[in-house]
Amino acid sequence: MIGYNIAVSVISIMLSIGGMVWGLGYATDNLKLKSFGRDEIIQSCINGAIVGSLFLFLSPGGLGTGIINGLVSSSNVTVSCTGYLSSNYAICFANNYLVGLAPVTINNNGYPSLLDSSLELLVPVSTIYAILGFISSSQVSLGVISFAFTTLLTPLLSQMNFIIEALTFAIIGIYTQSALLNVIAIVAVPLLLPIGIVLRTFYPTRRLGGTMIAIAIGLFVVFPLTYLLDAQITVNYSSSINIADLNSFQLQSQSAQNSVLSISTGTITSNSLGGILQVITGTLGGLISSFTPLLNEIVSWLAILIVEVFFFPVFSIMLTITSIRELAKVFGSEVSLGRFDIF
Repeated sequence: MIGYNIAVSVISIMLSIGGMVWGLGYATDNLKLKSFGRDEIIQSCINGAIVGSLFLFLSPGGLGTGIINGLVSSSNVTVSCTGYLSSNYAICFANNYLVGLAPVTINNNGYPSLLDSSLELLVPVSTIYAILGFISSSQVSLGVISFAFTTLLTPLLSQMNFIIEALTFAIIGIYTQSALLNVIAIVAVPLLLPIGIVLRTFYPTRRLGGTMIAIAIGLFVVFPLTYLLDAQITVNYSSSINIADLNSFQLQSQSAQNSVLSISTGTITSNSLGGILQVITGTLGGLISSFTPLLNEIVSWLAILIVEVFFFPVFSIMLTITSIRELAKVFGSEVSLGRFDIF
């Protein structure tokens, strides 16, 4: 990598400068020059050890990536990635767990990605919402008597609108996390880490360089591994939507819509007001009663999804920030969040 080559060159230059300053300090018997030269030689040697260690640890096929890939493989997780995601199985798994087209295998069981699960629920719920919205806006006139279904269906529409908004927000969150992981895979080790190493070799930017090195390692190693932990926790409490029940309710809603249209166009077979009222109350009453258990099932699944999409990522960020702070201390720097410095 070009960044490592630059870092090695800069370290050599700084080691030479430190040696010259140290020699000049002895020649002039200047204590400050001797102290600065000695410290710079020591720091250059430390920087050289850091560069060598990081190159062996985080380079493609290095010891660190091998450990990461081994941790993922030993967790009964199966992933398949290509391109820049293939070098880090943890990032690969996290991306597949979020937006993968194929199910991910966890503990020898297949699970659809969070995106697939969300879309699988969003499409039929949106269809049902549209059907119920049409029925709610319909009005049936029978001579001097007219029927409107707005009041009857408003509670259902309100609940389904909430579900659609929550699913839409969750899908946006899933895409955002996937984009962040892809950016980390592209820039953390190839860009941020070499820049941090180069900056740490210079005396004025030594602390900044240590911070960038810690950020690169935290994002590349710790952050994606937390998704593996999140997935292992989630599968023990995961619940799934019975799509057959949802499709059945969709067909029932479609049947109710057809009944309302039949009443409106006068094609209903019942020829009495009592028969028409029986059709209306029977169709919509059955629709509302069957919605209650389905709503409980949807809300239960949605609660798990919200935990996976929002609460677990916050937990992941907390762990990553904590690791970055501790790593920054190792590299002679300090990461502080001011009044938000609670980790």
